[in-house]
Amino acid sequence: PYTTLFRSVFTEDGAFFGHLRDVMETGANDVYIIDSDEHGEVLIPAIQDCILHVDPEARQMTIHLMKGLIQ
Repeated sequence: PYTTLFRSVFTEDGAFFGHLRDVMETGANDVYIIDSDEHGEVLIPAIQDCILHVDPEARQMTIHLMKGLIQ
């Protein structure tokens, strides 16, 4: 299901955030590892509240940065 890594990641306001590097499988839910020039490595839980839209054809993902996810 994660054959298209290195997809572009954008925030809900349309700003470029980084690139999806890998997916960490955990017991409860997967965690997306995103490389961000501004924030370094950012871990985003693969939950509906954070992952707003995934476009496999465009290799893009739109996320919501919940409070506390970045420093």
